[in-house]
Amino acid sequence: MTQKQPSSDFTPERCQHRTSSGRQCRSVVASPDISFCARHAASEPGDSEDFSAPLTERACRFQNAQGINHSLGALYLLTAQGRISPRRASTLAYISSLLLRSLTAIDNDLYPKAGRPGFDPHGDPIAPDDIDATADADQSEDPAKSQKPN
Repeated sequence: MTQKQPSSDFTPERCQHRTSSGRQCRSVVASPDISFCARHAASEPGDSEDFSAPLTERACRFQNAQGINHSLGALYLLTAQGRISPRRASTLAYISSLLLRSLTAIDNDLYPKAGRPGFDPHGDPIAPDDIDATADADQSEDPAKSQKPN
């Protein structure tokens, strides 16, 4: 059996950049690791850059609508400047919408302190002596491995 030789008209992949009219760039990709030519690879926004500082600068730990609004404003600026990809911006905007929705749920929560240390499941404070007793009771409910039958 003879092996087929690669055809002489073989060309490496073309750059994946598209113009506003939808035409694909004719240049060859810069390296197999990326899908853009050298010119477009430099102009594409990098998704590995850390934007946590501008996005969280005035976000108030995302605990109120104003903080989330400030974060969305910073996200808009980063997207408009081309510093963040539209895909990444869409993901972060969706997360912001979920945060906004959860704010009303938090406001309507019957037991807002439930689950926090020092509070029972109904949100009532537990006395410090009861916290130690509760922790001891939780440990005694789980049998040790040596007490389990084989």
